[in-house]
Order: sequence, then structure tokens, then C-alpha cells
Amino acid sequence: MMVPATMVTCQVRADAQSGMAGDADRDADSDADTDPADIVVIGRRGAVATDLPPLATFDAAAIAATGATSIGELLRPLRAVTQSGDGQEPIFLLNAQRVSGYQDIGNLPPEAIERVDVLPEPVALQYGYAPTRRVVNFITKRRFRQIAVKGAGGATTGGGAGNGNAHVDLTRLANDRRLTVSFDARHTDALRQSRRNILPDLDVPFDARGNVTGLAGGEIDPALSALAGRVVTIAPVPVGLPDLPGFAVDANRPRLFDVSPFRALAPANDTFHGEAVVADRIGRGLSGSLTITADHSRDVTAFGPASATLLVPGGNPFSPFGRDVLLQRYLVEAAPLGQRYATTTLHAGGVVRGAWRGWQWDLTATLDAQRRNGSIVKGIDPAAANAAIAAGGDPFRPFAPALVADRLVDRSSQTTRGGGSKLVVTGHPFRLPAGRITLTGTVETDRTHIDAETRGDAPYALAFGRSRVEGAFAIDVPITSRREAFLAGAGDLSGNASGALRRVGGVGTLADGTFGLNWAPVPAVQLILQLRRSAVAPALDQLATPQSAIPQVPLFDFATGRSTLVTLLIGGNPDLAAERRRVRSIGATIKPFAARELRISATYDRTRIANAVQTIYALTPFTEANLPDLFVRDDAGVLTQAAFRPTNLFRERQRTLNLTLSASGQLGRARPPASPGGQPPGRPAFYGGLGPTIRLADRVVLRPGAATLDLLAGDTLSSGITPRLSGYAYGGINHLGSGATFDLYCTGRARIRGPVPASTLGFAPLCKINVGGTLNLQHFLPKQGWARQLNLKLDIANVTDARQRVRDADGTVPYRYQRDLLDPLGRAFTLSLRKLF
Repeated sequence: MMVPATMVTCQVRADAQSGMAGDADRDADSDADTDPADIVVIGRRGAVATDLPPLATFDAAAIAATGATSIGELLRPLRAVTQSGDGQEPIFLLNAQRVSGYQDIGNLPPEAIERVDVLPEPVALQYGYAPTRRVVNFITKRRFRQIAVKGAGGATTGGGAGNGNAHVDLTRLANDRRLTVSFDARHTDALRQSRRNILPDLDVPFDARGNVTGLAGGEIDPALSALAGRVVTIAPVPVGLPDLPGFAVDANRPRLFDVSPFRALAPANDTFHGEAVVADRIGRGLSGSLTITADHSRDVTAFGPASATLLVPGGNPFSPFGRDVLLQRYLVEAAPLGQRYATTTLHAGGVVRGAWRGWQWDLTATLDAQRRNGSIVKGIDPAAANAAIAAGGDPFRPFAPALVADRLVDRSSQTTRGGGSKLVVTGHPFRLPAGRITLTGTVETDRTHIDAETRGDAPYALAFGRSRVEGAFAIDVPITSRREAFLAGAGDLSGNASGALRRVGGVGTLADGTFGLNWAPVPAVQLILQLRRSAVAPALDQLATPQSAIPQVPLFDFATGRSTLVTLLIGGNPDLAAERRRVRSIGATIKPFAARELRISATYDRTRIANAVQTIYALTPFTEANLPDLFVRDDAGVLTQAAFRPTNLFRERQRTLNLTLSASGQLGRARPPASPGGQPPGRPAFYGGLGPTIRLADRVVLRPGAATLDLLAGDTLSSGITPRLSGYAYGGINHLGSGATFDLYCTGRARIRGPVPASTLGFAPLCKINVGGTLNLQHFLPKQGWARQLNLKLDIANVTDARQRVRDADGTVPYRYQRDLLDPLGRAFTLSLRKLF
């Protein structure tokens, strides 16, 4: 069962469920309030009151072994154990209490954390959430003060994408009181394509001087074909005199142009973040916290030179052809295409919690605002250039500035404002022979409004508002209990159920329901069975993101096995329907040694999804036939436009097995202190784990009546793969502040079936390894005061520079699947210096 009876009184007596129940050094006013009739129970400070054992626990030594300098860095290698089987991110608690959001804990330094418990999905019920996400509980030290200053810089080993970071934070913890203030500034340089080894695209006919093609891809001119001795459909503009002999020299061999100096593979970015969190008691029996954050980021990128397809009439005096032809040119005399975005985000969140007659409650409230402005500098309106050519102008020379000055620009803006509140009440009103029943009730409401607008050649405007009101109820019933000596031979068995009903504006009424059984036949083994049904409204960004058109995006066309430049439409889809999901899962956790932190878990999920919301990235004949509104081809069958916007899939069925193994502890035998009353010598601390995922089935039906796609047998919706086998591994060791860490992610071999050999792709196994090392300079310079609590850290991402290797059925690497396009960054390093005061 979820809440042991021995913990109930302790938790209720804690002032506002502070998470510090049973501590001997509790504040004097709290001691004075204790009723002599109450039963005082000594428990683990900050622990979640549940009989379900953690999936993993990391104490202060294991946290130090990670070498993390922030909560984000701490969570990264632990993703294998914190992420749910279906990929959902965890719920975060602080000292067993709900928080208003990740911002509440994101800037706590790892040094302030005493322990991290990762708990299974059913624990989420008692905090007012559906049992679909794991729970990560951060338990802080009782008293802690620290100022941290950090500077970091890095780059990719291949060159480019240099970055710098400056960070300062202040943290103070004193029992229930907490104050954190932080500021962070980051800059990342753009990664130019010229810094990587990317071959020109053979399928793109554009060139700075130009390539001439026939209308609709046909013959350019019979006279040119006769001179070349074969039918000519494309020919580069010669460097010298543009006459027929000059065009015949390289007939049917277009000139390739290197766009690398004009194109960025990753944008330049500047980000600024400020945050303040204050938490304290609020009078007698109440406590709370307030979080305020502000973020601003700017992104700038370049797409390459503008391209133009120009009509050269047969009568043009500079044209040697007797009929109309097309000139395919990159207009390098004009500024490159590009994109700029600036985003400002403000957030305020608060929590108030308390206890009343055995019922514990907390109320959270949030206010959010975001403003996003962007511009996309697109192509050049060819009307003026075409008019000049039609009037007798020379099409084979750079154009005058006036002819390429009329740029097509899309400007977009999006303003989002919203607020919400959630009340969660938990109590244990009834007692059964096996223990107390736990009841949790939740009432939640929020309102969000979005104004989105795009101004340009395809204007778009949307004003969208949505309200949500939700009520939920959960119950946990103990059935057998060893502790209560009721049917103890059966071990600990409990059942839980929950239901939720919400009214979502524009969507209607949606309902969720869950049922679960938790059974521990012996203390070392925990079994969890769950049945879940849920209905989720589309996210607001999926509905209302402004529509934008990005020119000259290279995409792989599975119909031909060739890449092509298209106009890419991105944005939301206001016609999305709610996603409905049914999940059946069974999980087991084994802790074979009571005195050691070693846990093995396995979870099998069987999922059926109706109206799954997904963005289709694969340009296959099958997706085009079933989703024709997302793709546009010209009369010659060449793909000219694609829309990457979310859409509903009719049905998807998945079966997945997730395995996790985690371990942490200290090496060697504990030794006595060197002097009476002193501290025992420190021992090296370690942590480690594995998290393989085996996908047993993943089948999708795009539309009613359509054939089934098998994503594990070669079908795709993303131009990438859904591997049968993937997984994480992580580990580290630390002694006296110095140590080393690693984490890796691997995927197995996979393939995509295409209609032609050039689009039948094989993906080799891939394994990316990240390593890090930390040096405590104080131990190398013990007599230097400035070296106290000064750490030097080196992180290397993708240390082997591994990139996905892709080849088609003929053994050729398609242009769009070149390794430096799939992963432009490759190996990267960051060197940081952090000083604690």
C-alpha cells in the first residue's frame, strides 16, 4: 500500500507537511505544539510516505560521484531510470512535497542535495497526478549555505559552434526556509557548413553562374543536342562566351555549387536566465514558496544563397538557344537567406501547503507569459529580373542591385499568456486490518490565450484561447500487510484506482481512469500491475504556433531516392483532435541485497493509441498517398513543398520492454577515525546503471482503411529509424572531490524500406559516449587559500565522434544522410572552472 500507518501521524504532525518529520532538532515552536496524545514516529526526513520501494536511490556520495554542477547535469546520466517506459519525463518533488514547476528546484546546487529517490509511477497518485510518470524526490540538507561562481567555454573538435557560459548562484537552506537566486548567460557561435566535410548535392541544379534546363525538364535545344551528340536536358553556363559550343562542352553535366560559406548547420544563440526562489513558513501550520524566473534568447541562422528559376526567352539577344529555356541560378550577389528569432519568457509560481484534522493539502498557482518575434528572409521576387531578361537584359551576368532588392520576408509574432491553479488534498480517513486507506482529491483549472500572426506573402493570423477545468480522485486500499500481521504470508498487497474528468475549451469533456495492484511477496521483490486509459487534449503549441515558410530546405524524397530543395511550411494545426491512450503494464523491481543499493527493474508496456498527435517527416509514397495535404509536387512530379505540422494518426499499437539496473555505494572497507571523535577517512564513491529498451512492436495506421505501417520492419514516419534495441548506460567514481564519469546511448541496426534501391536505407549501430573528469584543485594546492573549493572540470561529448552511418541498397551514402548533416556537432568539449564560497 502507498502510505504506511506508522508514517501517518508523523506526516500530519509535521508543520504543513514540511517533510522533516521525526527530526530531533525540529524548531522549538513545533515541539511546543505537539499534543501528548500524539504518537511520534521517527522516519527518514524528506522521504515519500509509501510502501513502494524506490527504483533507485542516490545518496550524497553517489551525487558527488556524478560530478554534476547543476540539477540538469545530475539528471542527464540518470535519464534511463527517471524516464517512464513510454518516454514521459518524471514528476519532481522537493522533500516529498509538490513544487510549482521544475523552476522551483532547477537551480539548487547538487551539494545541497542529501539524497535522490526515484519512485515508480503509482506513487504519482498521492500527489494528484495520473500514474503514468515516475517520481523523482530531491531531499535537501537541513542547513546549507553556498555561493557558486562558474565560467565555462568550449567548442567542437571539428571547429565551430564555440560557446561560453557564465553562471552565479546563491543558496541558503535552514530547516523549512529556502532561498536561491541565480543568473546565467550563454553564447554559442553559429556552425557554418564550411567547417564540415559535406559534398555538394548532385540533385540540386542551381549554380552561381547558372545551369540551363529545358522547360519541364525536357530538351534544351535540338541544335545543342546535335552539337553534343546526345539529347541535352541540362548544361552549365560556360565561363567564357555563352554560345552553343560553350554549352556543349559540359552538356548533361551540371556545375555543382558549394553553398557551405552561405549556410549554417546550427544557429548562433544568446540566452540569459534569471531566477529567484524563496520558501518559508507562513504563520502557524502553513508553509509555502514563491518562484520568479525570466528568460530571453536570440537565435540567428543562415539557409544559404537565394535561388531563382528564371525564364530566358528564345529571342533574348544573349541567349544562343532558339527556344525558351530556364536558367537555374544562385543569386550570390544578394544577401543569403536567413532566420532570426527572439523569445522572452516570464514565469511566476507559488505553493501554499498545510494540514487540517489529518488531511494534508497544497495549493499551487502559476502565471506565465511569453513573447516570440521572428523573421525569415526568403527568396527574391523574380518578377523584376524576369522582366529585365524579357526586355533584352543579359541573364548570364550578376544582376544589378535593384533587380534583387525585392526580398520576400515573413515576419511572425506570438504572444502567450496563461495562468492556472491546482489544489491537492490527501488523507487517510479509514482503517482496514491491513492499514489505512489513502484518499487523494484534486481540483485544477487553467486558462491560456495565444495571439499568433505571420506577415508576408502568405499572411496568417490566429487568436486562440482555451480554458480547462479538471477534477480527479484516487484511492489506495491496503489488502494484506506483513507489518500489520494481516495475511502476512501473502506479503504486502494493495490496490489503487483513480479517475479524472476535465472540460477543455474547444475539445470537450475528456476522462481518465486507472487501476493498479502493488504486491511485495517478499521484501526484496515488488510487482506492479496497471491498467490506464487517458484522453489528452493537444498542446497549445501544436495548435497555435504561427505558420512560417522556410525556403530551400534540403529533404530526402523516398519516391525517387534523391534529395530536393523544397519550401518547408511549419506551424501548428488548429484542427487536431484529442489523443486517446490505453496502456496495460506489469513491472517488477528486485533489491537482492538489503544492505546494498543495487536494484533491478523490468517493465512491460502494451499501448494502444487513437488519434496520436505526431509530425510526419518522412516523404514516402505511402505518407503522401494518405496525407496528400502535407505535400505538393509540380507537373513534372518534383516535390516543391512540404508541411511539417502535427497531425492525428488513426491508430498506433506498441509493445515495449524496459529494463533498468542501478547501483551506488562506496568502495573499500570503512576505517575508524584517525583520532577519537574525528571523522572516518573518506572512501571512493561510485554510481552506475543500465537502461536497455526493447521495442517488441510498433505499428501505425495513418487513416481509416489504410494499410498498417510496421515501424520496426522498415516503415518510417520520421526519415529516421525506430530501433528495436536501444539503451543508456552511465557511471562514475569520485574521491575527495575528484573523479570521472561517463554516460552513453546506443541504438541497434535498422533499415528503411523504400520503393527504389536509392531510398532503401540501412542504418548501422550507433553508440555515443560522453565522458567527464573533475579535479579538486585544493588537494593539489593544499596551502593556497584561493584553491579552496575550486574545481576544474572537462566534459567531452561524443568522445569517439560517432555519427550515424547510412547507405542505400547500392552502397551509396545519400546526400541528405551524410554524417555531418545528420550530426553537425560531432565531438565537443567544455572546460569549466567553478568556485564555491
